[in-house]
Amino acid sequence: MAHYNPQMAGGGMPAGQQQQQPMRGAFSPIDPHQQQQQQQQFQHSSFGPSPQPQQFQSGAPMGAAAHPQQHQQQGVANPNFNMAYGFLGQDFQNNQAAQLGMQFAGSAMNAMQENVQQNVGRYVSMRQLKHYFDVSNIYVLAKLKTLVFPWIQRNWHRHAERDATGQVVGFKSPRDDNNSPDLYIPVMGLVSYVIVIGLIIGRLGVFHPEDLGYTASTALGIIVFEVLLIKMFCYLLNVGSELQFLDILAFSGYKFVSTIIVVLFKPWAPWWMTWFTFFYFGFALAFFMIRSLRHALIPESSAVTGINVHRKRRVHFLFVIAMLQFFYIWVLMRYKSSK
Repeated sequence: MAHYNPQMAGGGMPAGQQQQQPMRGAFSPIDPHQQQQQQQQFQHSSFGPSPQPQQFQSGAPMGAAAHPQQHQQQGVANPNFNMAYGFLGQDFQNNQAAQLGMQFAGSAMNAMQENVQQNVGRYVSMRQLKHYFDVSNIYVLAKLKTLVFPWIQRNWHRHAERDATGQVVGFKSPRDDNNSPDLYIPVMGLVSYVIVIGLIIGRLGVFHPEDLGYTASTALGIIVFEVLLIKMFCYLLNVGSELQFLDILAFSGYKFVSTIIVVLFKPWAPWWMTWFTFFYFGFALAFFMIRSLRHALIPESSAVTGINVHRKRRVHFLFVIAMLQFFYIWVLMRYKSSK
C-alpha cells in the first residue's frame, strides 16, 4: 500500500524549497494582501484588461445591464432636454422685457374691455337690462293670465319707485309690479315659437334645418319693423321719456304668446276654430296694447292741462298699433317650409 508523502505534493520539489501554505476552509477569511496579488495577476493575464464592474442598485431592472450604452445615451440626452426647457422658463421669468410685454398685453386687454363696455353702454345699460329680467314665478303666471284674459284686469297703472328723499327715480321691477313690462317672456316666447314651428313642419314631413333660421328671421323682422315704427311715431308726436326703447321691445314681444296658441290650433282644429282663436287672441292682444301704452302715450295730465296738442293724433296712433297686431299674428301663423 502506498503512503502519502507531503514532499511529493509540491511537484517533486524538496520540502525546504516549497513554501507551505496553510490550509483554508470554505468560510475562512481571505487575506487582503493575497486578494490584491490575485487581482493583479488576473489583469496581466492573456485575457486582457477586464471591464469595470457595473454597479447595480437595489431595485434596478434586470435588463438594465444588457444595454449600458443605450441607458448612458438616454441619461445624457434627457438632462440636456430638461436643462434647455428649464433654462428657457427661468430666462423667461428673469427677462424684464418679457415681463413688460405681459404687462402691456394685460393693459391692452383691460382697455379693450372698458371700450366695449362704454360703447355698449351708450345704447343699452346693463343695469336697465337686469331690471327687465328681474321676474318671479308669480309675475310670469300673472302676466300670462293678463295676455290671455286682459278683460278681467282692472288696474293698469305702473308703480313708481322712489328714493329715500321721496323723489321718483323710475318704475318698480316686474318682480314687484305685475304691470311692469319685462323681457323674459318675450325672449322665451320667441324661442318657443321657433321650436313649435319646427315641430309642426317636422310632423308634416317637410322639415329642413333652414326652416328654423327662416322662422326666426321672420319673427325678428316683425319685431324690428314694429319697434322702428313706434319709435318713428314717438319722435313725430313728441313722445319723450314716457316710453323707453326697452319698453317698446317688451310690448312688441308679447305677441308670441298669442301666436303660439293660434299656431297650435291650426294643424289639428277645424278651420272655424282656428279662425275663432285667431280673432280672439288678436282682439286680446290689441286690447292689452291699448291699455298698456295708453298711460305712456296719452298721459292723464294732458287731458286736464290741455298742453299736449298731439293728443288726438296719439289716440289714432295707438289705435293703429292695436290693429296691426292682427296683421303680425297672421304673418307669423302662416308657417311654411323654406324648400
